[in-house]
Amino acid sequence: MDVFLVDGARTPHGALLGSLAGHTAVELGTVALDGLLDRVPVPPDAVDWVCLGNAIQAGLGQVPGRQAVVASRLPETTPATTVNEASGSGLRAIALGTDRILAGRSEVAIAGGMESMTNAPFLVPDHRRGRRHGDSRLVDSMVRDALWDESYDAHMGELTEALVEREGISRERQDEYAVESNRKALAAIESGRFADETVTVETRDGPVDTDEGPRDTSMERLGDLPAAFGGTITAGNASKLSDGAGVVLLASGDAVEDHGVDPLARVVDYVVTYRDPKWFNDAVPDAVEALLSKTGLDVADVGLYELNEAFAAQMVHTSDRLGIPADRLNTRGGAVAFGHPIGASGGMLAASLAYAMRDDDVRYGMVGMSIGGGGGIMLLLERA
Repeated sequence: MDVFLVDGARTPHGALLGSLAGHTAVELGTVALDGLLDRVPVPPDAVDWVCLGNAIQAGLGQVPGRQAVVASRLPETTPATTVNEASGSGLRAIALGTDRILAGRSEVAIAGGMESMTNAPFLVPDHRRGRRHGDSRLVDSMVRDALWDESYDAHMGELTEALVEREGISRERQDEYAVESNRKALAAIESGRFADETVTVETRDGPVDTDEGPRDTSMERLGDLPAAFGGTITAGNASKLSDGAGVVLLASGDAVEDHGVDPLARVVDYVVTYRDPKWFNDAVPDAVEALLSKTGLDVADVGLYELNEAFAAQMVHTSDRLGIPADRLNTRGGAVAFGHPIGASGGMLAASLAYAMRDDDVRYGMVGMSIGGGGGIMLLLERA
């Protein structure tokens, strides 16, 4: 049985405290859902399952994915599931949707993710039992729930510094990668490369239809930024904190025929790999290699790699280890430029890859990312 990615839709990437700050993750997810429904010739009542990734769930209320479904144009009877697998949440949702169709439990599913890092609340963890005296502390749920490794009690950036030291990745190479990511992103925006995949978000200040984050930067500007973790990683060569949502419509071969749709791509397969949490950055090339092996392909067979740029160092290491040509890796920029709305990135990147494959006439494309806790997830698409 084949599973097809019929179409995708994503919001613009909103900068932290930027243009999308007035929207919760659920509201952004609703915009993406309705935007997708607007562009596919599939009636809403044909969607028999929705799965949305969301990593920072503190304070969002019961089952955020279900909230987005109820607020959207989907019928209230549509089942919904919320997935939290850190950065991999949105792509894991798509993998689960694929599995569900392959198992014959679904014919048409929507999957992806949503996140508002701007609206992540601060926690007061010691007040359930009260405080007799003394100071209380606030805990940033954005850091605690999305950017902090519990096994090593360390920020993901600190763990990445261990990779930098082990592999001898210079600050210069990281900054060079960051400059190029921003350059490619700005060029893609200027040429309208994202217009078809992006849905407009209506805000109090007017419609938002363009990605925030990418900037015209230079080695000199990046070189002036202080190290965030005492080493080589800075705010300029790591992914930005951001807001957004992205979803794709998945359908069986029979459903594609029944609804007369022309899908963008076929889902070939996916893999998930895990290793020691300290070396989560290694799980990206691990997953790429595992998926290539599973599908019988070589690095050169894949025309586009859409890999989430958690850190520039991660991408430098991945391209070095696998030999991915620069002109096939994140050709329209990546998270160092746009941002990484943790639970949303998988859905946003999958939609972007499908459109890029169409625009560039590419047969195979791979999308994936690292996952906090030592993981990597990769999905392979073939142009339909």
